[in-house]
Amino acid sequence: MVNQLTQFVCRHAKLLAALVLITCAVLLYCINPVGHTFVPKCTFKLITGYDCPGCGAQRAIHALLHGRLSEALSYNYFMVYSVPYLMVVLYTEYAVKGKRQWRLRRIFEGKTAITLYIVLFVAWGIVRNVF
Repeated sequence: MVNQLTQFVCRHAKLLAALVLITCAVLLYCINPVGHTFVPKCTFKLITGYDCPGCGAQRAIHALLHGRLSEALSYNYFMVYSVPYLMVVLYTEYAVKGKRQWRLRRIFEGKTAITLYIVLFVAWGIVRNVF
């Protein structure tokens, strides 16, 4: 039974990931994280009192889904960078095929792009707590 479930998940990993992403987007569109206590809170902030690089991401995505860019920026600048990046990666994965897909993957999912993303993420975590 477990082996069959594992095989199903492996075969349909992209579809399952897309469904999870769409479900999260719909939930964040419908539920404002500011007004609900059951929305997960940042463990790092609860323990240290400092904002982690992702703090405010739920509120920022909620604002972006409602077309409020300036409000999203006030919650978390990095999410405004991350969402378009995610959209490009998803576009490359699902809408492009062949050599063009391979070239775009090398650009947006290559070692340099991932390293840059991680460096910017960490730098944002430091900057947001210093200033």
